[in-house]
Amino acid sequence: MRTPVSLATVRSAISKSQRTSFCYEGMMMLADLYLLGQAKKTGAFIVIAWCIQPARGWCHLRYSLMRDFETKGTIDGVRDDFDPYDAKIVSIDTQIFRPRARRVQA
Repeated sequence: MRTPVSLATVRSAISKSQRTSFCYEGMMMLADLYLLGQAKKTGAFIVIAWCIQPARGWCHLRYSLMRDFETKGTIDGVRDDFDPYDAKIVSIDTQIFRPRARRVQA
């Protein structure tokens, strides 16, 4: 039996910029979670993640289908191509922190 993940655990992994592994629809995944929000169409919680395994790329994952969740260290750096303004998201619950660029004083 697969163990479901709590919303608090997903929120914590996003807030702490942690790399994660979990089972999703029977497939083991390694991913950096960037955003937890609600889908515009269904209102269900979804996660936007940068997937590393099984294939690299951005993906939208249904929170309710994530199982056997583990953290695997921290994310190397926040990706520049992350866009929190996704048309499929109606509201944002938690999103990864991106530090502001430092001002250069003249």
